Amino acid sequence: MIDAPLTTIRDTLLAAPELPEWNPAFRCVTGPACATLDAAYELEAIRGMRGTLTYPEIQEHRIVLSWHVPMLSEHGAWELEERGPGCTVVTHTVQRQGPLAIMLGHTLATLPTLRLDRLVERATSPQPRRA
Repeated sequence: MIDAPLTTIRDTLLAAPELPEWNPAFRCVTGPACATLDAAYELEAIRGMRGTLTYPEIQEHRIVLSWHVPMLSEHGAWELEERGPGCTVVTHTVQRQGPLAIMLGHTLATLPTLRLDRLVERATSPQPRRA
């Protein structure tokens, strides 16, 4: 459970260029400030791998991000459930494919938990206003 409103969590997930500030898999995301279904983002992931990031599903209580770099694809779903004013239950699941997903499987296993921990920090800490 995150002590933040669902809208704060949702806005954080949809602010694609800001993902690298809390998502450890990403170094740089370039594109529109707020995600839409038709937007494709340029992505630099860890170790300098370059690819694309898209949002194939954006709903009030579910957001899906899909990203692809050479030899690795990830499809990550974020389920959001409001539990009263200012509290949101967030569930993050991932599916990975490709040779790197197989080789790094054990290493990547803890990444969803790390993302959730950093999302909590991001959503519950005051953020500077962007111009």
